[in-house]
Formats: sequence, structure tokens, C-alpha cells
Amino acid sequence: MLAVTVAILTAGGAGVAAAANTAAPSSNAMAKGLGINEFGMTKSFFNGGTVNFTYTKGYYCDKSVSSAASSGCEVGATYKVAPAQAFDPLYITVPLGFMVPAMSMECPAALVCVDHPGSIDLSRLEPNLKALYPTLTAAQLTAALKNYATPGHQHFITTKNGGKGEWWDVKVVGVTSLAEWNAINAHKSFTFLNQQVTAKKTTAIIPSNLFLYFAVN
Repeated sequence: MLAVTVAILTAGGAGVAAAANTAAPSSNAMAKGLGINEFGMTKSFFNGGTVNFTYTKGYYCDKSVSSAASSGCEVGATYKVAPAQAFDPLYITVPLGFMVPAMSMECPAALVCVDHPGSIDLSRLEPNLKALYPTLTAAQLTAALKNYATPGHQHFITTKNGGKGEWWDVKVVGVTSLAEWNAINAHKSFTFLNQQVTAKKTTAIIPSNLFLYFAVN
């Protein structure tokens, strides 16, 4: 592919940016669809406050859902085979089309959070992202999104699951303005986030084949 076809989400806090000659991102996988087991913590918003996640297992991405990413993970189609019978949703917000300070996000761009995939296939979202890339053809943008470095994001949950470790089904919400991004972060709750989704002030809630494993402290 020509360098001009390389278009990537988030770089140093960018919501959506274009770059040339970008090296392929690390998958952070021990096998396609299975993350390296790491131990560590991140934070999340919950009911107007902030809680900690403790990770003890690598990610799981359902390989029965096609993905061109080296990790086997994708956004845009829901899983078919879950890693467990019981799990809860994890909502992540991603800035699209504007800049935020990279280190203001819980999982900054270009830094892979513990037990997260380093790469992800975003090509199913090409029709929604095309307006941000008027100089690229649909084919060029699709090719560029197939093995993309996981974008910077924030976490939102709706339960603590009694502090017990479990798998969490990752769902993505794209935020398209800095004012909206700041409002969502200020409220620190899925209730407000979902209100904004319903009011169409963000993208719809987008499914994925990705699960993360952690306990809420």
C-alpha cells in the first residue's frame, strides 16, 4: 500500500489523524485471540466516581468473528462465542476527530494498557469514519484500519460484580467533540453516557469480539 493509504485513529491524543509509514502495532498476544497474561491496574468511572480494575488474565477475542488485526480483535461486530457464561459490559469511550491530552486518558494512545490488545481491526467502521478522510477512498481507509493500534480511551462500568473477577464484554462509544468528551468525563457514569448516546450526541454503542478480565476494587 502507498503511504498515503495509512490512516490511523489516535496518535498522541488525536481523535482521528492520518500518518504515513506507520509501523505495525504490537498485538500483545500469546496467540491470535488470546492476550499475554499480565497483572496490573487501571481506573474506571462508575456511578459518578472512580474505581480501580485489577487485571489477572490476558484479553480474549472471539476468533469465530473475522479480524485482520494481529491480535484477532475487532470492533463493529459482536462476539459469537463468549469466554464464559456470565459476564458484564465494559463501555469504552474513544475521541474521534479532535485532540485530547494523551495522558488524560486512562489508557493513552500508543501505550497498551495491561491485558489489552495492542492492535485491533476497525475496518467495519469505515463508513462511519469516511467523512473524516475526504481525500482517501473507501478501499484505502478500509485497508488502513485493518490492523490499527488500539486507540486511547476511558472506561465505564455499570456494576462492581461484588469485587469478583470476571470477563467483561467490551463495547465502544465514539465521542465526536471535545465539549461532549469533557461532559461525559465530568459525570463519570454510564447513565449519563447512555443519555448522550440516546440523544445522538455520540455514536451508537458499537459491539466488538473483545473481552477483558478483571476485578473491580
